Amino acid sequence: MRKLLFVSLMILAAVSAFAEPGSRKEERRARRDSIRAAELVGAHRHRTKIKLDGTVLNADQQFLLLSDIDSTDFNEQWSKYVKRRRAGNGLVIAGSGLVGVGAAAEVVALGYVVVGALVAAFSFGQADMDEVMKPAGYFAAGGLAAIAVGGGALGAGIPIRVKADKGMKSICDQYNNTDRRIDKTIILGTTNSGVGISFNF
Repeated sequence: MRKLLFVSLMILAAVSAFAEPGSRKEERRARRDSIRAAELVGAHRHRTKIKLDGTVLNADQQFLLLSDIDSTDFNEQWSKYVKRRRAGNGLVIAGSGLVGVGAAAEVVALGYVVVGALVAAFSFGQADMDEVMKPAGYFAAGGLAAIAVGGGALGAGIPIRVKADKGMKSICDQYNNTDRRIDKTIILGTTNSGVGISFNF
């Protein structure tokens, strides 16, 4: 009887262990689907553009949307956020490149050190180690400098980009949460050539 009870408990534990990850996966999928569904309604930032009801706006449509949110024109402010985001991206890309170059230089310096150790071992300490160790020192110092500068650029670029993204998101949220805005049918009205700006009378 005890064996039967033990086996039953083990089977129950195994089933619950396998069932739990599946339910977690379903929860994650449901959350992801709800986020996607929410992004299909209203205005949302899409890189440096605006997506309205699932449609990425062209420049004219975006200008029209930003021109009157709560009787305020946000076009200039949006442009500032776009410039800041691009500056942040530039710093992140440059910083990543410098960190990569610095890491490569450190690998080369390590290679010189290994070669120097092998030369010293095979020559029983009689070889001139300056010829090997000087370049290793240059590569090591240059690599550390590149990593430091690149890390600084990364550290500055990421917050600039995040702040710009938050600013653009807040403008979209303001559009979504206000009653005083240009009607969507004016922004996303159908025209003879497809989706575009149309004025309905």
